[in-house]
Amino acid sequence: MKRITNYTAIFTLVFSALFSAAASAQEAPPVTATSSSFGKDTVHYSVVNSTFLTPQVAKSYGIIRGDNKFLINVSVRRQLDTTNLAVRAKVEGTSSDLIHRTPLEFREIIEQDAIYYIAEFEISNDERQDFRLSVSVDNRPSYDIQFNKMMYVDDE
Repeated sequence: MKRITNYTAIFTLVFSALFSAAASAQEAPPVTATSSSFGKDTVHYSVVNSTFLTPQVAKSYGIIRGDNKFLINVSVRRQLDTTNLAVRAKVEGTSSDLIHRTPLEFREIIEQDAIYYIAEFEISNDERQDFRLSVSVDNRPSYDIQFNKMMYVDDE
């Protein structure tokens, strides 16, 4: 677990993750939902190209930027009465194309009232990626999520 204290960096990462489809020319419009609800818990997930991050933000997280390098961002929020709280979780998952399934290595980022899990991956060509996530909260059965996304590599 790595504790990040740069509020500006985490805000930029979260903003980029939430609004990546509108702001990034690297991706097609979303083809699936970006969250799944499980009772009082909602798991939010998004995929962004690493070049969407500024060099300073990428450096602060140890992320290598590149046209073929992407991030998946996962967070869990719990609705309790009128309060919406960030929840710690164990996040595991894989990314696959038509041939290879690759495990994703998630890192926990905690900043004030926000908790995020990010994993880096890369692709070699424009291709549809299948993502399978397993999110465990409070020693309960895991929340299983599967979605796919068309990814694009900038050839310029």
